[in-house]
Amino acid sequence: MRVCWSVKGGSGTTVFACALAVAIAERHGPTTVIDLCGDVPAVLGIAEPPGRGVRDWLMGSDRDPSQLDELAVAAGTNLRMIPAGTPGSFNDGALEDLLHASHGRHVVVDFGMMRPGETLRQRASADYLVSRPCYLSLRRAARLTQRPRSVVLMKEQGRSLTKRDVQAVVGAPVVAEIGVTEGIARCVDAGLLATRLPKR
Repeated sequence: MRVCWSVKGGSGTTVFACALAVAIAERHGPTTVIDLCGDVPAVLGIAEPPGRGVRDWLMGSDRDPSQLDELAVAAGTNLRMIPAGTPGSFNDGALEDLLHASHGRHVVVDFGMMRPGETLRQRASADYLVSRPCYLSLRRAARLTQRPRSVVLMKEQGRSLTKRDVQAVVGAPVVAEIGVTEGIARCVDAGLLATRLPKR
């Protein structure tokens, strides 16, 4: 499981999570993106599935992995999505069950502004804090009591903060720098990210 999260809205977490899932599906085969914040269908250009979603599964008493699989819908070549479902609260134990259910599979989870617990992040195959080189974002990141394992930096023109600044404030390595380009924005706006992921 790869977890993607942020400390500030508008950082690009959902777009990164979807792009990561698409890239993994292209290179390694069947992949599932799990939507905890509700924006993944719009980014992938598919209709919001009605009914239950991952949050319903997490809030349930019987978190059977087979029931989680039944929630998945096709979202592209080798790509499936599990929608968010009903808003509600769940505990870290439920997220641990999600980790167990994802074992041995290519899974990307979009946590949005939810903060996955320390145990989950350490046991996940990858832990990405998604951030822009923005003073307000870094100000919030500096207040984290637990450091992320890695940072994905969404680069923007005109920003004075550098990769080195981000690493110093967050206390974790920047493992990727992604330019916020017009090509990505157009793909997202047109709902084509799953089929026309911009290449470097």
